[in-house]
Amino acid sequence: MRQKKVMIFSSVHPYDDTRIFHKQAVSLVQAGYEVELHAVADFEEKMEKGVRIVGVKRHAKKLKRLENGRILFERALNSGADIFHFHDPELLPWGARIAKKTKKPVIYDSHEDLPKQIHTKPWIPEMLRGPLSRIVHRVEKGFARQLAAVITATEPIAEQFRGAKNVTVVKNYPLPMPKVEREDNERNLILYVGGVSYLRGYREMIQMMDYIPAELRAELHFIGPLQHIAPQDQNEQELKQKNIYLHGRIPFDDVKRWLAKGKVGLVCLHPSQNYLESLPIKMFEYMAAGLPQIASDFPMWKEIIETSECGFTADPLNPEEIAEKVTQLLSKPKLHQKLSESGRRAHEEIYNWQVEEKKLLALYGKLLKER
Repeated sequence: MRQKKVMIFSSVHPYDDTRIFHKQAVSLVQAGYEVELHAVADFEEKMEKGVRIVGVKRHAKKLKRLENGRILFERALNSGADIFHFHDPELLPWGARIAKKTKKPVIYDSHEDLPKQIHTKPWIPEMLRGPLSRIVHRVEKGFARQLAAVITATEPIAEQFRGAKNVTVVKNYPLPMPKVEREDNERNLILYVGGVSYLRGYREMIQMMDYIPAELRAELHFIGPLQHIAPQDQNEQELKQKNIYLHGRIPFDDVKRWLAKGKVGLVCLHPSQNYLESLPIKMFEYMAAGLPQIASDFPMWKEIIETSECGFTADPLNPEEIAEKVTQLLSKPKLHQKLSESGRRAHEEIYNWQVEEKKLLALYGKLLKER
């Protein structure tokens, strides 16, 4: 029996994106599929973990990115793939054309609530955000209905696609992580892992350091790319004087080493519409690493943190309250150990990729069986 071929593609995400490559593509290879991944890379082609990766150019300007859509459309038609899976809303028109031309299953993977994202864009006049959000919702849903399936990262995003076929929630839980051997460290390392922006609490986390007692020898480490941070807010010399360090984007495997060094993880995103019902991967990576955390006090997050007993929640706009919770974790070793063990247990039993992988593979099996 011929091996089924999958073409996964993105015009925006780097080829080594954790959800796209390390989880979905690798899981499909392990399940017996031939997988070809087309995504942003600085090389033409290579094989990694059984996945054939074909690069597309990175374009900073959005209009130039549209060129990638045309290129990916042509590659799809010539790929010989049995099923297609794409990850960017800007590729929806191309996805619909691929479905029409090939008569093969096409999957749209929606990572974010696009209509709600419109409300967070400072460059869009506030009076236009509501009408534009509604237009975007109708357009996105209209194209999605022309496809074989929609995958979403959360249940609230899935609600946006009522009426589309085979809407499946595949959450972005971390890969099963071996138990981390925590490193003894005289310094108390506080970590933020992920994209760094003002809406994700950059300023408040920096201000938090002013309220943590000096005797705790705390350091704050930002691990992830800076996104629209003004130059005056990223002066590394000034930040180092406050024991704050910017590391930028680092290799996937290096993140695990930082998690082993850390004492507390932060996920203090602002209460914007796009974040209130999101499931940030960092929250679950902290659990997997046995790293107690402080998360924003959104109702959904509060329920996860409290039922998992893996940390505390705080008002993300209140640096003093965040600092008070961090100080508790750093100054009470028995409490820290208890929350560390509970978070690790929640990862092993509930919040891991193996649970979600089954949903992905079941959807693929269904779509290919229906052909």
